[in-house]
Amino acid sequence: MEKLKHSVQTTKNYVFERSELFVGIGVVGGLILIVGVIALAVHLSGPQIVYQPVKACDLLTPAKAQDLLGDRVISTDANKPVITDNVATSKCSYTDENPSEEQMRIAAVAVRSAINDEGDAKNKAEFAQAKKAAGTAGAVSGVGDSAFFNATNGQLNVLRGHAWLIANYGFASSPQANTLDDVTKLARDVLSNLK
Repeated sequence: MEKLKHSVQTTKNYVFERSELFVGIGVVGGLILIVGVIALAVHLSGPQIVYQPVKACDLLTPAKAQDLLGDRVISTDANKPVITDNVATSKCSYTDENPSEEQMRIAAVAVRSAINDEGDAKNKAEFAQAKKAAGTAGAVSGVGDSAFFNATNGQLNVLRGHAWLIANYGFASSPQANTLDDVTKLARDVLSNLK
């Protein structure tokens, strides 16, 4: 009889210890679930990145800038893509080391890369508006999917895939003197790095 009581007590202790273990596992599992739901909500609250943003300085490298401007170039603007409204914008520019502002040359690109389909639609719509404003005289063929030259700003705008590239190459003090041929060469060089 004593053995039976001892066996019953041992069984009760075992079940009680196991139930505490299961309660503990349940509490930890519940906490993990709550943290997971919060992390998912935070992740879903921002724009979904489907297409990786393009970094402008990955396209316009120092070596390409040296080819255009000479061996002594200064990087004046290089930034990581900034995401706004499903579009990531990145800029990269170089100048030569000419002390005269009137003779200083610049090579620059800005890239508006869509991070998802909404950004792609936005890029295409805004590119079409800008192209329409530039007029048919600014249309350029043979570069990207669509391109136009803004003679006032000396900029070549190129739409290729999910990215809108704006290229500028020439004298910093008079961008309207930039030639389409020079800016097109720059655009073709940097587009070769765009995947």
